[in-house]
This record gives sequence, C-alpha cells and structure tokens, in this order.
Amino acid sequence: MQYQVRVDDGESSVVVESLRDLGQAVDCYVLQILAMTEADVEIQLVQLIGEDDEYVPITSHTFV
Repeated sequence: MQYQVRVDDGESSVVVESLRDLGQAVDCYVLQILAMTEADVEIQLVQLIGEDDEYVPITSHTFV
C-alpha cells in the first residue's frame, strides 16, 4: 500500500513524503506535527487507492 503525508494551507496541498510502510508514514506525520510553526495549516496522512491519485484520509491535524 502507498501512503502520503501532506501539508495543506487551504490553497494547495503539498506531498511531504510518499511511503509504503504505515509505521514510517505515521512517524513522518508525527514529525511534521512536531515541526509545524505556522497557523491555519493542516497535516494529513492519507492512503492512496487506485491509479488516479484517489485517497482515503487516515488522520489529520489542524493548527489554528
């Protein structure tokens, strides 16, 4: 399976990293949360499904 950690500022979503291992994806997600210093940003962990960049959100954290 393929997972992505994304940072979304409301205008665009940037893929921080794509990983095949869920444990590594969770580690990356947590590191992004700990490193975030900006407001109005959402960190997302998603699982890719299909070949058309469709995804299922696993979890997200929003900084306000």
